[in-house]
Amino acid sequence: MREELAIDNCGQTNLTESERVEAACITTREMLEVGDYDGGVAVLQRWWGVGEWPTQAGLSNSAAAELLLTAGTLSALLASTNQFAGGQRLAEALLSGSIALFEQLGSRDRAAEGRIELGWCYFWQGLFDLAHASLSSCVETLNDAQTELRSVALIRMAVVEHYAGRLHDAVRLLNRAWPLVESQRPWIKGRFHLEHATTLRDLGVAEANEAYYCHSLEHYRLALQEFEQLGNLRYAAIVENNLGYLLLTLRRFDEAQSHLNRASDLFGKFGDQVKRAQVDETIAQLYIAREEYDQAELAIKSAVNTLEDR
Repeated sequence: MREELAIDNCGQTNLTESERVEAACITTREMLEVGDYDGGVAVLQRWWGVGEWPTQAGLSNSAAAELLLTAGTLSALLASTNQFAGGQRLAEALLSGSIALFEQLGSRDRAAEGRIELGWCYFWQGLFDLAHASLSSCVETLNDAQTELRSVALIRMAVVEHYAGRLHDAVRLLNRAWPLVESQRPWIKGRFHLEHATTLRDLGVAEANEAYYCHSLEHYRLALQEFEQLGNLRYAAIVENNLGYLLLTLRRFDEAQSHLNRASDLFGKFGDQVKRAQVDETIAQLYIAREEYDQAELAIKSAVNTLEDR
């Protein structure tokens, strides 16, 4: 039976529990777009805690499905930053549950979103073939009007191909995504440019062709622009790190150090000690290239201390 809204004596509308959940899920997804994972956890804490299965008692199937999808997506993101062990397996279970409920409800778009996130879980676990199959299945079933979902699925397929070592296949997928991405929101455009930049950089290294580097630098700058416009400093830090590394490769040391220092500071603010240590290691490489060995030793000690303090 459809839940009715209750009106209190002041004439204010009280949301049902299901509606509260759905509103919280919307707010959480907005926070994830700007990289505020801790904020997302706080919004959902009434129904879900990290590492747990959500409380679904009294919820409509629609609200339960949204809660499972949102908690699964957030679990995968937290696990990807090494904030808790076993997170990807839990995320996989949560997302699978959301897909089943959305399919039962006939909500194809939401089920497709769940599958895209599930494919991403497989990727984080190193299951590249399974990730590719899941994402490819989504792309094949989405129609031309579902541009947002298609663009995200294609970008993530490109990431999978990249990490599997199939760089030219990754570029072809990104070229296929580009006409769809142009009209999307900043988060999607930023992810597109970040992946395109990183793939072109690695192609330049693999084929000893510096022509790829110029295009890579431009995509990194576009990615940084999108993430800064969005206010997602977490992804801005990732771009700064990658941009600094490429500039180091090109021996543009002063520019590289500026970007790497900002990346280290940002990762420190988010508490992502693993990525901060990786940046400090790159900074050490920069000092070695400059023959500033005392500074390099300090950077290496900083990286070690950061990891020991986790």
